[in-house]
Amino acid sequence: MKRSLATGFAAVALAVGSMTFASAPTASAAACSTWQDENTFGASCNTANAYYAKVKCSNGRYAFGVTTNDGRWSYAYCTAFGSNVRIAGGAQGTIVWR
Repeated sequence: MKRSLATGFAAVALAVGSMTFASAPTASAAACSTWQDENTFGASCNTANAYYAKVKCSNGRYAFGVTTNDGRWSYAYCTAFGSNVRIAGGAQGTIVWR
């Protein structure tokens, strides 16, 4: 009994150890769209990998959107912190891959 359990655990460890995991694509590898106004930053990417929107607000805090995938939109709202999107030289938001 002990020997068969040990053999089973060894087989599972070998199988898990040989697995390879793909990393999430960069924003340029996935077709992404972004949207921004004075209060919100949004992102949508046409990929099965998970991502979320992130933006720095004018009060220094960061707002985060929900984690999603498959072309759905993730919105980061600075209004949640009584602030707005920090605009200096264009879009301030980023797409974060999970």
